[in-house]
Amino acid sequence: MTTRIRLVSGCGGVGKTTVAAATALAASRRGLRTLVFSFDTSRDLSGAFGLQVLAHPGPRGQPVRVEDSLHLQELDVSAELQRRWSSGRGELAALLGGGLEDVTAEEVALMPGLEVLLALLLLDEYTRARTYELIVIDGPSLGDLLRFVGGADAVSWFARRTRPPEQGARRVRPSRGDPDVLHAVSDRLMDVGTLLRDPTVTTVRWVTTLDARACQATRRACTALGLQGVALDGMVFNDLVPGGVPPLEELQGLAGPVPAMGMERQSDDVNGIAALESFASKLFRGEDPVRTVGSPPAVGVGKVAVDEYRLEVQLPFVRKGDVALSRREAELVIQVGALRRNVLLPRMVAQLPTSGARMDGEKLVIEFKKERVQT
Repeated sequence: MTTRIRLVSGCGGVGKTTVAAATALAASRRGLRTLVFSFDTSRDLSGAFGLQVLAHPGPRGQPVRVEDSLHLQELDVSAELQRRWSSGRGELAALLGGGLEDVTAEEVALMPGLEVLLALLLLDEYTRARTYELIVIDGPSLGDLLRFVGGADAVSWFARRTRPPEQGARRVRPSRGDPDVLHAVSDRLMDVGTLLRDPTVTTVRWVTTLDARACQATRRACTALGLQGVALDGMVFNDLVPGGVPPLEELQGLAGPVPAMGMERQSDDVNGIAALESFASKLFRGEDPVRTVGSPPAVGVGKVAVDEYRLEVQLPFVRKGDVALSRREAELVIQVGALRRNVLLPRMVAQLPTSGARMDGEKLVIEFKKERVQT
């Protein structure tokens, strides 16, 4: 059975951690073996459960038992580095370029963005081992979330260019690391990237508040997640003023096609099991907290006819003039304003020229077709 992944994200200070913790608790109470995980070191996921994780016995960097079916893990960068560094010869060193035998794990820990890479490697381990039936990720804000989703592709892009010429790729400056280690770990991360873009495995629950700035950020998030091919299956409008809560129909109007939920402002901080249980009961109203309530995005490559394929990308709130496309061999670059995605085309599509592109409602449709010789 494939492990399901629920990413909880949103703007800063809107209650993402509370929603993630309540989701994980409610799912575990339904019997799912659940891990709630955070790689954002500025957040206090353990505090939401009323736990002092550092006081718990056991190896550093390992999940902590909250209840029988629920474990919690906050990324311990130092512990993960010690496990993966291998004196500059391990998988992490290979991903960073190799030739780092004289660099210590403590020095590498200073590198910005390292948390995203370590989180992807952990996610690979857990999904392969099927330790948990559900992983709820207390996700960062939009920018880091996009780096998390696109991180696996970025690693694969680099590894593809370090393969020998006989494997059909351009080489960049040779790495002093072990290429076999690099290719093995990049292939595993490519599998993680596939899982993150599979709507039957991974969905995003977006948390926001009801104000103009947050709604504008939410529209941007819908576009960005659609561009990355990630399924957004619901929005939580959190911290609504009691007595002035808009009807669900109004919230749904703001959310567009994405199903909406509303949650009143809580009189006290939501900390501890009892408070999370109460929050979850109000938010989910007895429904399965991880059921997919929205429709998956229309994303992916499909065959239309012989030597004819079509790539569809869901791009809500985007006009045709907002999109710029460029291509180099098997790489297609889609740019929407400051948002960008590099798409590595499958082999059967890469050999075909791009024959056209158009917006079909909220979908970007790009066509690839073999040129016919006129006789």
